[in-house]
Amino acid sequence: MLRQALASADGEYLPHLQGEWVEATRSQHRAAVVEGHLTLSLLHCAARECPLAALSLLRAADADPLIGEDHHQRLMVCLTMNRGKYAAIEHYCRYRHYLAEEVGDTPMQDTVDLAERLKADERPCDHGPYMLTGK
Repeated sequence: MLRQALASADGEYLPHLQGEWVEATRSQHRAAVVEGHLTLSLLHCAARECPLAALSLLRAADADPLIGEDHHQRLMVCLTMNRGKYAAIEHYCRYRHYLAEEVGDTPMQDTVDLAERLKADERPCDHGPYMLTGK
């Protein structure tokens, strides 16, 4: 049901309207969509549906690059497990660039450390690599 709700909420809320009230409502809508994607990613993770967990995290980060840095860390781990370390490091580089250019900040040290661990081939997920086994 959450997946269906998120699909129906795709796109900008009331794109044809302008005004202060609609901007506040759009902001609330975006926040709800991001929270929905984050919740869905946790549900997929718990069900060991790793590629879907990563996809939900990517959608949350796309909708709001300023989601908590812990979510970017989780996304880096998911990408490592599902698409390899290069995908994770690519996300880290884009995130680091976004912070520098748009926010004037840098990632937290534990995010930097995680990136270095992933570069060194660490796979810090209990689920192990995703494999189609038919089970």
